[in-house]
Amino acid sequence: MSKRLLRLFPPFPLSVLTPLVTHDISVVQRDNRTIFGRLEAVGGDSLLLHDLRSHPHQVQLADVAEIIYDQKSKIFPKIAEPV
Repeated sequence: MSKRLLRLFPPFPLSVLTPLVTHDISVVQRDNRTIFGRLEAVGGDSLLLHDLRSHPHQVQLADVAEIIYDQKSKIFPKIAEPV
């Protein structure tokens, strides 16, 4: 399956972040720490993610350097896989 990594840089308008709720994203913080998880909620100045162990992480948008997420590519056709 072909995917494309899309990167978002600040400022992060709510109109861009809201459609990502329930999607898996990577949040790179300004100190180069990365959190991977499912985006559960977008607040006015923070994000709430749950990592793969379902631990919640509240991240302030002021601390975010970039947000990375996958998008399925529409360029390549689907290939049927043998069952």
